[in-house]
Amino acid sequence: MNVKKFLILLGALVAIGAAVIACGDNASPTEAVTEAPTEPAASAPLPDTPYLKEWQGSAHADAAGEPFRHWDDAAENPDGIPTACAKCHSTAGYQDFLGADGSEAGKVDANVPAASAQGVQCVACHNAATISKTTVVFPSGAEIAAGDNARCIECHQGRESKVSVDAQIEKFGATDPDAVVAPIKDDKGNDVFFGSRNIHYYAAAATLYGGMARGGYEYEGMTYDAKNDHIEGYGSCSDCHDSHTLEGKVEQCAFCHEDVSSTDDLKDIRMVSSAPDYDGDGNVKEGMYYEIEGLQAALLTEIQAYAAGTAGSAILYDSASYPYWFVDANANGSADEGEIAYPNSYASWTPRLLKATYN
Repeated sequence: MNVKKFLILLGALVAIGAAVIACGDNASPTEAVTEAPTEPAASAPLPDTPYLKEWQGSAHADAAGEPFRHWDDAAENPDGIPTACAKCHSTAGYQDFLGADGSEAGKVDANVPAASAQGVQCVACHNAATISKTTVVFPSGAEIAAGDNARCIECHQGRESKVSVDAQIEKFGATDPDAVVAPIKDDKGNDVFFGSRNIHYYAAAATLYGGMARGGYEYEGMTYDAKNDHIEGYGSCSDCHDSHTLEGKVEQCAFCHEDVSSTDDLKDIRMVSSAPDYDGDGNVKEGMYYEIEGLQAALLTEIQAYAAGTAGSAILYDSASYPYWFVDANANGSADEGEIAYPNSYASWTPRLLKATYN
């Protein structure tokens, strides 16, 4: 065999090997592959990356989006993406957490440079560590078996739980549920305030697993549902979402649910078994989405009444502005100029108010 034919054959074998390693979900971990030549042989075909186009149109691939660019201001974030955030906001951080980079699994060891935040790339979910990953530990400490969907749940589970809410109340020694909690001192003598807790973004997995994950605040003596069991074949992340585009498989919902052709149409679904008027508005035909909206509005009304009457300071909520709860200075129930701002963050917290606002 002459040198040219040998190089062509070698290049093809390396390319095929790389494709198998990168994309084979059932592949076994392998030792490091010898580095391929810098320039592949001219006539050697390069492998297609499966699902590349689907991934490129997803939020995971939007490297210019806020979830991946939040730490670009070097003055505010000189160390880049902190370890507490890097797991889900960078591919390198997720690999670090998994131990796929050779580090200890279960924690992120180092901050990730902001420039390295290139979205959630293929290698984040397709690597030797995720092949055998089947369980996830939720913020509550509950460990749940989820098969291949453990890859998704690791980041889409939220960051707080009933456990962390109760831990804050205990830390401040707040025994009276309706008394405003005073600041305490840290080990450096600085004031630490009894602020709100936020589960962080859409905690889809905590919602799906319900009382098993204890993502919401669960009150003693009450009964809470476990995992939401749908029909067979539709009970996990990838059953209902395309794992590369991330879009919901709406066309499959339409097999059973009439008049469903878009994601918005899912809001109108209501099963026959859901007979009660959950939000008390007299409408028992509206979709469950709207029942939940009604419950949220009722809860906010009670929170505002309690804050003004018991905590002694009126409160406002804005889902798009951290830390979400603000002082309603003129107690008119609506946000006026300057009220939705960090310096105007709500401060008159009681244990009972903390639990309600968390939910």
